[in-house]
Amino acid sequence: MRRVDLHIHSSASDGLFSPREVVRRAHGAGLEAMALTDHDTLAGLAEAAREAGRLRLGFVPGCEISIVQRDLDLHLLAYFVEPDSGALACLLGDMEERRRERVREMVRRLQAAGVRLTEDEVWVQAGGSRSVGRMHVARALVAAGHALTLEEAFGRFIGTDNPGYVPKRTPAAGEVLEAVWNSGGVPVLAHPGIYGVDDPDRLIAGWDLGGVEAFHPGHAARDEERFLAWAARRGWVVTGGSDWHGENRANGYIGCRGVDPSALDGLARKRRTAPARDQGQSAGRTDPERSAG
Repeated sequence: MRRVDLHIHSSASDGLFSPREVVRRAHGAGLEAMALTDHDTLAGLAEAAREAGRLRLGFVPGCEISIVQRDLDLHLLAYFVEPDSGALACLLGDMEERRRERVREMVRRLQAAGVRLTEDEVWVQAGGSRSVGRMHVARALVAAGHALTLEEAFGRFIGTDNPGYVPKRTPAAGEVLEAVWNSGGVPVLAHPGIYGVDDPDRLIAGWDLGGVEAFHPGHAARDEERFLAWAARRGWVVTGGSDWHGENRANGYIGCRGVDPSALDGLARKRRTAPARDQGQSAGRTDPERSAG
């Protein structure tokens, strides 16, 4: 097992455990360092950083940010961001509200389809998370007896083309990239192998990235080889992580797809050498915000 896991989630978004408990489990798994990368929120970073400091575990503050590009839900991992990171914090605050609006619309559509589910049942599953999403709706559907498993909840009710599905509304890629760089962070393309496209290069043409997540439970060995070649050609940092949400699975336990600690040095160098950007400058500006709603 590689000793640095740079893709872990907590209950600040859709993970099962609190940021503090996630750090404790990473420490117990023998990791040298970890990144907390909750979806579209920085809310768990301060708690996780305090616990990591207490345990003397290396800690990278991060998040995983959603972008809709050509009708695909793509994700960016942002590393070395801080809870008070200015433009990025404002952007994520807007995204948190959009997530709440999306959940409300999902519940309305499910009710219209005859599914007895309330917003309150979803908020209970969210447990105070500021980054609510489909996973919380899926858990509410299971808890209410409408589905036996999360997979069934997605497959019958809230997956694409199901009655409760609502597309995401996200900022443009360039806006997100610019905000990450301006926060002192490093943007990395998350798990490109799971997007189901033959030529992911076309999706990110012109994007100002610092790295690619080559190692992920959803990647086959041929994917890893391809993304390692990507990184070599572009001078990107190679990252990896378990994408752990709190459930140990055959290919997804904490620390299972991490990287060598040298990746942290690479990210730090990118952060130090990133060219100066002011708030008005484009960082690989792409299509304007897409809304399917």
